[in-house]
Amino acid sequence: MTILVAERSETDASELRWHDVCRPGDLEPGWGEAAWLDGLQVALYRFPDGSFYAAEQRCPATGANVMARGIMGSRSTAEGTVHTVASPLHKQVFRLDDGRCLGDDSLSLRVFRTQVRDGRLWVGVPR
Repeated sequence: MTILVAERSETDASELRWHDVCRPGDLEPGWGEAAWLDGLQVALYRFPDGSFYAAEQRCPATGANVMARGIMGSRSTAEGTVHTVASPLHKQVFRLDDGRCLGDDSLSLRVFRTQVRDGRLWVGVPR
């Protein structure tokens, strides 16, 4: 597993701290990677459709920092198809758009905004 370390950060008016993490091409489609963002471990995901997601590396059920090794997929919901990641430990499936667990309402995964800007992938983490 590659551990990426954010190089720069910026703060915007919405109180997010944006971290310049990597080039989009540094992430392999269908495979998660871990990054350090100001001491926070974040899992990064690139889907084959070109979309990017970021979530806390910490598994909500166990506390282990393993979510970058989760099983990426998608599920059909009432709102349409959503990208998901399943914990590699107990297979709880989390939506990557809002962090909700599809099988256990008591669990949620902290997710972060992403954007590609100037040829770089940025992740927005609340201050």
